[in-house]
Amino acid sequence: MRSAYVPILRVVPEGWIGAGLLMLLALLLWSLESWQLALPPALLAPVALYWFHDNPRRSPAKPLGVLAPVDGEVIFRRECHDPYLGREAIRLGIRVAAWGNYLFRAPVEGEVLAVPGASRRVSRIQTDEGEDVLVVAAQGWLLGARPVWIPYGERVGQGRLCGLRRLSRVVDVYLPASSRVEVALGQTIRCGETVLATLLRRTER
Repeated sequence: MRSAYVPILRVVPEGWIGAGLLMLLALLLWSLESWQLALPPALLAPVALYWFHDNPRRSPAKPLGVLAPVDGEVIFRRECHDPYLGREAIRLGIRVAAWGNYLFRAPVEGEVLAVPGASRRVSRIQTDEGEDVLVVAAQGWLLGARPVWIPYGERVGQGRLCGLRRLSRVVDVYLPASSRVEVALGQTIRCGETVLATLLRRTER
């Protein structure tokens, strides 16, 4: 299994870069004898480290479970036609927590595959049972990046760090139509820990 990042002291590289730039700005302003202006970026530097901190998450031992990819709140559940894979699906909408972790975690274990014709806002993971789970940055800005940064063709473990949510405000998760949803509307969820749904085996459908 791969992870898209190798955290340094549990902070992914983007966090160190952001904190470093803020501290450089603070030092520059302080050197100009403007400590009042230097104070805000100096205080924001540890906040950047917190946002990009790879907090330990205890993923449940549920191989067929679909874990929350981000921290947030469930805002809708819809039975719909999946416009990306042309199938019937369940779409769960998650409002991303403003002060939650900035990291994406893989909802399932499987292989990262491309979605033909889809934008970079869409990432696809196919389980060993052949079930596809999509993670879509429905609202917000990913700065040109895919939600899941694992290269196509590589495998990722369930609950593993695999990307950044960046400025996404709403994240959609598309599930097979036969999935059993395990969360309620309005429920607060934690990435890598909360089970959103269970993928049913074909014999259980």
